[in-house]
Amino acid sequence: MQKLRNRIFLVLSFILIFLLTGCTNSEENLENYYYVMAIGIDKGEDTKINLSVQIASNSSGSQDSDGGSSQSNSSNIYSVPCNSIDSGISILNNFLSRKINVSHCSAIIMSQELASSGVKEYINALGNNTEIRPTCNIIISSTTALDALEKISDSSENFSARFYEFLKTSARYTGYSIVPELSEFFYCLNFEESSNIATFATVSDEIFQNTGIAIFNKDKFIGNLSALDSISFSLITDRLEGATISVANPKNSDKLIDVLIKQVKEPKIDCNLINSYPFIKITFSLEYDVLSSTYEIDTASEKGDKLLENSINSYIQEMITSFLYKISHKYNVDICNFKNKMLQEYLTLDEFEKIHWDEIYKDSYFEIEVNGEIESLGMFSQE
Repeated sequence: MQKLRNRIFLVLSFILIFLLTGCTNSEENLENYYYVMAIGIDKGEDTKINLSVQIASNSSGSQDSDGGSSQSNSSNIYSVPCNSIDSGISILNNFLSRKINVSHCSAIIMSQELASSGVKEYINALGNNTEIRPTCNIIISSTTALDALEKISDSSENFSARFYEFLKTSARYTGYSIVPELSEFFYCLNFEESSNIATFATVSDEIFQNTGIAIFNKDKFIGNLSALDSISFSLITDRLEGATISVANPKNSDKLIDVLIKQVKEPKIDCNLINSYPFIKITFSLEYDVLSSTYEIDTASEKGDKLLENSINSYIQEMITSFLYKISHKYNVDICNFKNKMLQEYLTLDEFEKIHWDEIYKDSYFEIEVNGEIESLGMFSQE
């Protein structure tokens, strides 16, 4: 019986060896692909758009022999004029020595000029591409997308695909920008649940830097908000892990104090109609860590100096109020999605639609209450 089992085992082993030798498909070999880390889209001259793709250089540092690339020490950028994203990828596949693969793409960069004309066609094309990750970051560049990709590649830091992941991470712990993903942008664009936003990046002095929020009216870029506006947005939408701000010394306005702000809990948002206009009250619960100080702090109480605490609260209150009036009265975009808060006040959708939110939102007025306490004085505390 044991001999029979051994023979059966040997026969099965030989069969499996021959079966496994046919499992390798040469077309699936990693060396047959160029893996795209970022896609850039610009307005074209003779064609509708210029499509650019950023690909990591070979680890050996040798340059590729294919034409049409912008070379750097860290990545290669290939750019082609085309009429659509799919046709651009086909053109690249036609003259490159390897097939383009976008499954590792981490960012979609579009120029401000292109975005001002409307992006729905391009977002839908990207959203319908099964290779592209829904977690791609959408970035609007102050200059051309090609210029942005070149600045990123030519930076003094060693470049890798993780660069774009660092952009997402830094947005969470600085609050200076946001990281809306392709899936979120695609959904808002097609179902109009809320106004679309994207990361806004400034390209200047050979530097690529996230500097705030790009805002849209439907699919058209209409303006950008500052880093402080981004912090305000993150506080209202409960996305902020932490952010450092500089407030005036309440005893000497010429000097600044650096403070780390942290959100204790989700803000309380109340939306009502008063005299047919939206009235929105938001209450925040925050904590502060003093990172630097330019005046003597009264450490007699556990919470530190109330004068400084009140000064920080007032600064954040003004910062958030300015942001809210800017997005409502100037741009008329409900990027904080107050619409859904107001909707909760009505029993049916038909009743809500009678107030014509899209028309009255631009006349909203706000009341902001900031309850923040100093939790840490750091090295400035004294026994």
